[in-house]
Amino acid sequence: MTESNDESNFDFSRARKVLLSWFDANERRFPWRDEPTPYRVWISEIMLQQTTTQTVLGYFERFLARFPNPAALAAASEEEVLKFWEGLGYYRRAKMARDAAREIVARFDGEFPSRFEDVLSLPGIGRYAAGAILSFGFDERFAILEANTTRLHARLLGLRSETTSAESQRILWRFAESWLPRESSRRTAGVYRRINGALTDLGRLICAPKDPSCERCPLAKFCESERLSLQSIVPVLKKKADPIRRTDVALWIAREDLPGAKNVFDLPGAERSPTDVLLIRRAAGSLWAGLWDFPRFEVGNASVSRDFSSDAFLSDRLQFFLEEEAGAPASDYRVGASLATITHAVTKYRVTLHLCQTTSARTNRAPKKERTLFEFKELPTNPNANRGKSTRPCARIASETRWVPIDKLREFPLSSPGRRIAELIAKLASER
Repeated sequence: MTESNDESNFDFSRARKVLLSWFDANERRFPWRDEPTPYRVWISEIMLQQTTTQTVLGYFERFLARFPNPAALAAASEEEVLKFWEGLGYYRRAKMARDAAREIVARFDGEFPSRFEDVLSLPGIGRYAAGAILSFGFDERFAILEANTTRLHARLLGLRSETTSAESQRILWRFAESWLPRESSRRTAGVYRRINGALTDLGRLICAPKDPSCERCPLAKFCESERLSLQSIVPVLKKKADPIRRTDVALWIAREDLPGAKNVFDLPGAERSPTDVLLIRRAAGSLWAGLWDFPRFEVGNASVSRDFSSDAFLSDRLQFFLEEEAGAPASDYRVGASLATITHAVTKYRVTLHLCQTTSARTNRAPKKERTLFEFKELPTNPNANRGKSTRPCARIASETRWVPIDKLREFPLSSPGRRIAELIAKLASER
C-alpha cells in the first residue's frame, strides 16, 4: 500500500489466497463452526457478546440441548432461559434472544430468516450480528466487524484515527467488505464463511492487542502498520472511563428473623423452615431485572468499617424494603456487621459486596403519620448528595419475594455475585 487508510492499492486477490492457506492450517474449531446452522450461529454470536470464547464453550452445548431450535426457546419461560444463562452475565441478551425466538416463530414459521433486513429487525441483533449470522450460517456475502477484525483491519490500513469514530467505521466496514469476492458462478462454496472466520482467527491468534506476532503473520507483507512500525500505536482506541468504586450490602434474612412478613410467600411444595432465606425477583428496569437475588443496597457512605448499623441512609432503605415491600411489622431494623466480603465488576462499577444479616429491636415505632421515613426518595447517583430533596418515590427493588430453603437456592437463576452469596450462606449455615 502506498497511502495510509486507502484500500484501493491493497491486493485483496493475493492476500485472500495467503489468508485462506493460513486458515486451512490454523482454523480454531468450535461447535458452532462444526455445525453452522443459522440458529446455532445466532446463539453463539449472542453469547460471545462481551464474553470470552472459553467461557461460552461451557454454556453453548448445554443451552442448545435444552433449546435446540427457535420454537423451543420461544416456548420456554423467561426464568428458565435465565437459569440456563446464569453465569454468562449481561442477562438482557438472554431475554432478547427469547423475544427474538418468539418473533421467528410468529413471523417466519420458526425458520431463521435469510434476508438481512429481517435478521436486523429481530431484538438484540445489530449490524455485526446480522452479518455474522448470514455469513457463517448461510454463507452469504456479508462483512463482519468485531474486536479482532477491527484491530486487524486498522493495522493493515495503518489507520491512525480512533476506531469508533464515524469516519473510521466507514473505512473499516468498507475494507471488511472488500475482502469478500463478488458473487459469481465460479465462487467456491463456503468462501464467505471461511474468509470471515479466517480474518477473525488471524486477529485473535496473531494480531494480538499487545505484542502482535508479526513475524508469523501471513499478511505481514500487506500490512501498513508493519511497514511503518505502527503496531504499538494502531489501533487507536477510545479511552475508557475509570471504574466507579462502590460498597454494597447483600442481606441474609432468615424466616425466623422476620416473623409476620405478609408479602413474602412460601416456595410451592417446600416445607417451611426457620432457616428459609428471603429472595427477591429483581424489578423491571433494574440491574439483573428478572433474576432472583438477595436484597441488596448501596452503602450511603462507603466506610472502611465492616459494621453498617450506624449508616442511617442504609437503614432507611432497609426499612422501606422490609415494611413496604416485604410487609414486615414496624420495627427498628438495622444492618448487622459484615459476615463475608466479595468483589465483582458490573457495568461501570467495581463493587465491594458485604454479606450481612439484619437486626431488629422488635419494638413498635411511632405511627406512620408521625414518621418521615418513607418520604425518603429514590437513591441518587451520589448517595450522600441531596438526600430527601427529590420528589420521586422510593424505588421498589422486588417484583416478587419468596422464602426459599437454603438447599433450593441452586434452583433459582441468580447473578454471578448472587450465586457466590448463596454459596457463602450455605457454607456459613452448615457451620452453625
